[in-house]
Amino acid sequence: VHQMTTTTWTTRPTLSAELSRRLVDAAVAAATAGGLRVTVVTVDESGVLREVLRMDGAPLVSLQTAMNKAYAAAAIGMPPDDFFAAIEADPAAVASFTNRPGLALLAGGLPVLADGDVAGAIGVAGAMTAAEDRAITEAALEAALAGMAR
Repeated sequence: VHQMTTTTWTTRPTLSAELSRRLVDAAVAAATAGGLRVTVVTVDESGVLREVLRMDGAPLVSLQTAMNKAYAAAAIGMPPDDFFAAIEADPAAVASFTNRPGLALLAGGLPVLADGDVAGAIGVAGAMTAAEDRAITEAALEAALAGMAR
């Protein structure tokens, strides 16, 4: 058995169960306040599923879309719609990224950063517009992080 020192390993922050739960609860509260029914997904720093909540009445298609938005936010490290805006003038980049399975370059995904590093992400889908999905993710992130600071 070979032992390695801890300096050999790279460590990254990861979305905790507590913060994941706060994000989901805050997103549901924001959606409910707006009279919307959505699916909320959180993923860890590697884009691996952490938590899923599909509100009663949320469209079935919202499940996969929310997962793809959360994964994209974690994988890219920025809101996927902002990334799309940055590449939309480059047809080759658009073709490359929009054809990748599991990657949705739509509003409604936000990375969760810890000291500038991606610790996870949240994805919301199911509102009538992607702008509404993004507003829910922004409200959820703000509320969840404010709750952690207490």
